[in-house]
Amino acid sequence: MASSYRTNDGGTVGIGSTVWGVNGQGPFTLVKPESAPEGWVSVVSADGEGWRLHAPEDITLYYATAPS
Repeated sequence: MASSYRTNDGGTVGIGSTVWGVNGQGPFTLVKPESAPEGWVSVVSADGEGWRLHAPEDITLYYATAPS
């Protein structure tokens, strides 16, 4: 079953979704990590150079739409 995550702006995102950090950084793509606990997700920068592993509740640090 695919996990879904709630963002800071109330959006629901999943693997393959694009998100932006509350600090204005991004975009990032949510990807399934190779090795992590169930439900955890990796957030990868557009250039593929930066990535972060997050617990499910950490996705509230991101927006589903670009902050203005």
